[in-house]
Amino acid sequence: MMGTNWGFYTTLAGIFSIALLMFGMEKKRELNARQVSIIAMLAALCAAGRAVTGVGMLFLQPTMFLVEITGFVYGARIGFFVGAMTPLISNFFVGQGPWTPWQMICWGMVGVSGAVVKVLFPGAGNKTLTVLCFFWGYLYGAIMDLWHWSVFMRPLTLKSYFIIWAAGFSFDSLRAVGNLLFCVALGHQTIKMLGCFRKKMDVKYLEEL
Repeated sequence: MMGTNWGFYTTLAGIFSIALLMFGMEKKRELNARQVSIIAMLAALCAAGRAVTGVGMLFLQPTMFLVEITGFVYGARIGFFVGAMTPLISNFFVGQGPWTPWQMICWGMVGVSGAVVKVLFPGAGNKTLTVLCFFWGYLYGAIMDLWHWSVFMRPLTLKSYFIIWAAGFSFDSLRAVGNLLFCVALGHQTIKMLGCFRKKMDVKYLEEL
């Protein structure tokens, strides 16, 4: 319809979607203090990496690979929360806006995808995660283009969406290559480090006899 504000509805859908996802993830099983501390620490680290490099290095950010590995090591819930909190925190420095909820959804799904790889391919390692993270560079751009398309393009057709996607293809490629380089350079060590940290945090108490 000609007078419909699709940008408003798309943004509203993003807000409700991320709210429902976060509520559902939290209510599925109560987060304990150790899990909350891990989420806070990793989300702060990812947000700092994105905020610091977001301007000077364009899309070469040492962040998305860390969110994916977090989901791979700690599971879908922690991976999702770390991913969702990353743009929410970092956008206070690089720019908040109606795009933030959709960014939170995308980054949260990056963390979930790492956990899915762990479930489907228990023996997977950094090579598999590197390939996945490379494709997320393009998938993230394609999803965010939907928001951009609904707000700024008229008429809303496949042709106009393709124009938006093509205009951002070079930036998506830069993001994908950056993800690949960071995974290759730091992925193996990061998996090992987070795995060791998880073992140290996984304390179980025996009931008193």
